[in-house]
Amino acid sequence: MGRRKSRRLKQNIRRFKRKNVDVAKFVKDLYVDNGMAYISCNVDGYNDIISRYSVKGYEWLNHNFVRFVDENANFVPTEYPIILEICGHRFNKAECECIEATVADYYALELGDAQMALERNTMECLVLFAFSIISVISIWLGLRGNIGRTVWEILIVFLCFFIWEFIDSFAFERSELMENKLKAAQVASMKLTFQEQFEDGPVEPEEAREILNEIFEEETLVPSDEWE
Repeated sequence: MGRRKSRRLKQNIRRFKRKNVDVAKFVKDLYVDNGMAYISCNVDGYNDIISRYSVKGYEWLNHNFVRFVDENANFVPTEYPIILEICGHRFNKAECECIEATVADYYALELGDAQMALERNTMECLVLFAFSIISVISIWLGLRGNIGRTVWEILIVFLCFFIWEFIDSFAFERSELMENKLKAAQVASMKLTFQEQFEDGPVEPEEAREILNEIFEEETLVPSDEWE
C-alpha cells in the first residue's frame, strides 16, 4: 500500500514538472486588443480610487486601487501601451479631472523613483570602475617598487572586491533597474477612460490611433498643476 502511494506521488510530481502554460496567449486573450493592453477596473464611487483620507488639492490614490492596477500591469509586456478603463460609476467632470491628475502624479513619482535608482546605479558603477583602475595602477606601481607582500596582497583583495562589485552592479543590478524603469514608464504613460458600464468590444482603428497619439504626445511627464 505504501509503495503504491509513493509511486503515485512520484508520478504526480513528474506530471507537474511537464505542465506548462502559454503565457503569451493568456496575456493576449485577457489584455491585448488592437496593439494596446486594457486593464478594466470596476468601482462603486470616487473613494474607490481617491483615498478618503486625502484633503482637497492633495489627493492620493486608494491603496487597493493601486494594488489592482499594479498587479494587472505586471502581466502586460512593456511593448504594449496601457489603457485603464474605469467602469461602474458615473463621474462628473471635476472628479474625472482629479482622478486623471492624481493617477498621473502618482505614477510619475513611481517613474521618478525608478529613474533615480538607475542614476544612483550609474554613479555607483563609475565609482567602482574608478577604484578598480586605481587598484590596478597601485598594484602595477607596487610591482615596480619595493612594497611588502602584505600590502601587495591587500591591494589584490581590494582589486578583486571592486571588480566583483562593479560586475554585480553593472551586469546584474543595472539590467533589473532598467527593466523597472521601463515598466514604470509604461504605467506612467497609460491613458484613462471612464464608462458607466463595462463594454467588452473591439476598438476602432481610428480610436486606437488617437489613443496612441495621446499617450506618446508628451514624452516628459510634468506635475498636474503645470498642465494648465
